[in-house]
Amino acid sequence: MPTLHLIPNTLGSRNPMESIPASALSALNACPRMIVESERFARRLLKDAFPDVSPQEKESFLLNEHTDPQDLIDLIQWFKSDSDIALISDAGAPGVADPGAAAVRMAHNSGWTVRPHVGPSSILLALMASGMNGQQFAFKGYLPRDRGIRDRIWKEMREGMQRRKETQIFMEPPYRNQQAFQECLERIGPDQQLCIAVDLTLESEWIRSQAIGDWKNGPKPDLDKRPCLFVIGN
Repeated sequence: MPTLHLIPNTLGSRNPMESIPASALSALNACPRMIVESERFARRLLKDAFPDVSPQEKESFLLNEHTDPQDLIDLIQWFKSDSDIALISDAGAPGVADPGAAAVRMAHNSGWTVRPHVGPSSILLALMASGMNGQQFAFKGYLPRDRGIRDRIWKEMREGMQRRKETQIFMEPPYRNQQAFQECLERIGPDQQLCIAVDLTLESEWIRSQAIGDWKNGPKPDLDKRPCLFVIGN
């Protein structure tokens, strides 16, 4: 039975051998076709993992937030063949904070085997390192810029922390990290915890978890234009 392989990508490291198991890379190498969030990051993974193989040899289909629903008709045809497909995220795990879920649904609907492969997930790594409740947590993704919607989501996060002791996780585009950090200081009580996880798996990785009061009184981190996860809880 044909298989859709869910292949994690690195979180920025140029050496995939350090964070992606050999079995996942072997599956990627064996797939003649790949569904990618972007050509650039998928082919960089191939080039770094298999420097002697041309990334151009694999047929690719672009699936991201800009993909026209009409184009998905062409992707459905891929699942009518018998050759395996690799689904590759730009960074981290496919289908998690990633547009690849549509392809996974197509695979299931076509009777294919879906095989997730182990690899880095910035969300789970940040949660692991936060010291906060890992039994109950909510990932809010990128917070919307619309002020009204943003206020509502912040209210939901505070209620989740207070009523269910639920850890809240979110991210921002790197150029808005400093604003998000300041927003955390303003919207969260002094005794609640904030973990900031920056450049996960990279040599410049930096993770710090402490109370809001300590963040306010201590040195402020430089988060500008760096991949960052914000984790808040009790």
